[in-house]
Parts: sequence; C-alpha cells; structure tokens
Amino acid sequence: MIVGWGFALQSVLYAACLYLWIAYFRPESWAWSDIFTTLNLSYLAGAYLVVRTLISGVPLRLGLRGWLLVLFLVQALIATSLGPDSAYSFGYLREFAKVILISVVLMNVVRTSSDLRLVLIVIAISLGFEAVKQGWAQLILNPGARNGNGVPFLGDNNLVAVGMAMLIPIIAALVETSSGWRKRAWQFASIGVFYRALSTYSRGGFLSLGAVSGILFWRSPHKLKTVLAIAIVAMLVLPVLPGEFWDRMSTITAPSEDGDNSSESRLHFWQVAVAMATDRPLVGVGHSGYPRAYNKYDWTEGKYGVNRAVHSAWFGVLAELGYPGLLLFVAILASSFLACRRVRQAANRGEVPAEMAPYAIALESALVAFVVGGSFVSFQYNEMLWHFFALSVALERVAVAEAAMSRAPEGEQRDATPTSLPESDRDFAWT
Repeated sequence: MIVGWGFALQSVLYAACLYLWIAYFRPESWAWSDIFTTLNLSYLAGAYLVVRTLISGVPLRLGLRGWLLVLFLVQALIATSLGPDSAYSFGYLREFAKVILISVVLMNVVRTSSDLRLVLIVIAISLGFEAVKQGWAQLILNPGARNGNGVPFLGDNNLVAVGMAMLIPIIAALVETSSGWRKRAWQFASIGVFYRALSTYSRGGFLSLGAVSGILFWRSPHKLKTVLAIAIVAMLVLPVLPGEFWDRMSTITAPSEDGDNSSESRLHFWQVAVAMATDRPLVGVGHSGYPRAYNKYDWTEGKYGVNRAVHSAWFGVLAELGYPGLLLFVAILASSFLACRRVRQAANRGEVPAEMAPYAIALESALVAFVVGGSFVSFQYNEMLWHFFALSVALERVAVAEAAMSRAPEGEQRDATPTSLPESDRDFAWT
C-alpha cells in the first residue's frame, strides 16, 4: 500500500494502477484483521483517482462510445427509479455508477501503448496472482479435483471461470509482447489460470475457454506455434480431469429431458426474465432487481427456489433495464468489437505499431469469452467487463495517436499528442 500510494502521488496513470490493483486483488481479503475493510481502500483510491484526474487537467473526453456508457447508466437510473423495489436497487446502482465513472476516467488516462501495456500488466498480476498459485498447486497436489473457491472480485465458481477465461487473452498478449524470462513467466501463468478456470467445473467457463482458444488461434499470425502451445497445455491439463468432469460437461448438449436440474432451472429463469420484460418493456424491474422481483413472476411457485438469480447477462439486462437497456448494452459490446477490429487491421497494414495487434486481439478475445460465458452467469455489471469496454476505447484512441505521429513530419511528431487529436471514429485514417 505504501509503495502503491507513493507511485499514485506521481501521476494519474499510477493512480489508476493503484485503484486497479485494489479492485482486482482485494487486499482486505488477505488480512486477518478488519483494518483494511474499515478503511474502504477501493473508495479512497477511486476518489483520489477522480480528483487527481480533474485537477491534473486531463480532459475527460467521452466521444460516441463514452456517451453510450453514460446513457446505459442513465437508463439504469430511470429503470431503478421506476422499479418495484427502488430502495433495494439503488444500493447496487450506486456501486455501478462508480464503475462507470472509473471506466470513463480509465479511457482517458491511458494515452500511449506503454500506458495500455502497464494497465494490462497490473490487471493480469492483480487478478492472476492467486489464480496461478491455485491452478498450479491443484494441478500438482490434487489433480482433477474440483475447485469451488470464489474470488472476491468475481464471485462464485461460475463467475470465476468466466473471469479467468477473459484474463487468459490478456496474458497471451503479454506473452506475445515480452521476451526472455518475462515471456516464460507469463507462459507459466497462463497454464495456471487456464487450469484454475477448468477446475471450477463450470460448463459456461468450459465453453468460454473453448471460444477463447478458437479466437486466439484464428487471429494468431503464427498459427503453428499457437496450435503447439494449445496442444502442450491440453496434454498437461486434460489427462488429469476425471470422468466426473467430462460427465458434467456432457450435459451441455444433452436434451432437456436428459439434462440436469441446473440446466432446466436456467431455462426457467430466462423465461421469467422475458416475462418481466414483457410486463415492463421500457424500464424492466430496476438495476439488479431480478432476484427481488423473481417470486412475483415465478409461475412455478418456488419449484426452483425463491429470489433466484437470472444466470445470464443478456436476460439480466433485459429483465432489469428493459429493451432500451439491452439495446444500449449490445451497442456498447458491438462498438468494442469494432474498435478492436479496426486497430487490429491497422496494425496488420503497418499504420500503427505491430504491438497494438496483440492488445486488440486480447480485448476482442476477452469479450468473446464474456459473450459465451456471460450467457450462463450474471456477469453484466462486473467491473472487469466495463473496464475492458473502456480499454477498447483507449486502445482505439492510442491507435489514432500512433497513426497521427507516424504520418506527421519528423519535426512535428512531438506535437502530435493524444489530447490534440479528434475523438470521433470517423477520424481514423483506415476507415
């Protein structure tokens, strides 16, 4: 904490890194004493980051994609205000508002490719440190056993699996852009995180890992190396998984009459979400209001329990924020994919530094992991997802700056800073 705050006092970027470390690592969960909990470290670091950003003169540019985040928050505010249990929902909405605020700050303080790399390193180490340890320890000491441990930043085992699947592409990009012992360290970390995700026995996580592996192979310029890397990991990890694991994964494609009770219940939860949206199409039941409204819309009268979660990001947004909220959510996701695509193609054409391509592929693959895994867990308001949305904005703005500097005459390149560049997507040279 002392070292982190020492750096945070030096620049806005380091202040952002301090906040990200606290948010992803959750140091209060490591201490026997409650002293860190009572200090509310995340709030202090976040408040300092926002204040430092404002007084440092860093312009908070929104652009079209930034406004989409703000509009989503506005829709959540409207839905919560008009929801059936607004007092309950407002508590969660306040926390989500902080997530959006930090995301807006993050998209503006990351101004160079080295800034982006530093932020990705902080996220990878902060979230991956314990995951790598647990993954390797269990692979060696208790291979094949189920790891049901949660992660304070993510939640239960299903949410952990999706979060780990989203983290793997970030580590893969750091492998791609590192050399020497650092490259080997990130390779070592990737195996630990991969096994940490598998050992949750989460079917949604399993599908996410498959999707990530596929997209990384498809986007890789070195497909043979990628295939070999995936094969080595598979040969190391898959043989230790017992029949219990594969029996559970086999229920993914099982017919409904042969599926387990959790699969059947999820289908019911999604149908309840549609019923909520049909009843309240414009505002839903309020931010995070699905569990409180579930009993009212559950026509089975408690067959699958009471106050249940929706177990789907898509149906969760639909039920809680209505069709306008779902439309905004899809627009944010689609624009993030489009930004990653544009940067990746620009890097391939040599218009921006080649290292921008791995970062674009990493964020794109992480969002693919969310699309797949988030279909089975309530991941829609998780801070990690919204940080990645913000980083896709920063990625595109950094690419604009890099492209402008590469086109500027040698004597003028120093003046081509990100703050002097236009913010619209139309300003990209490669569109």
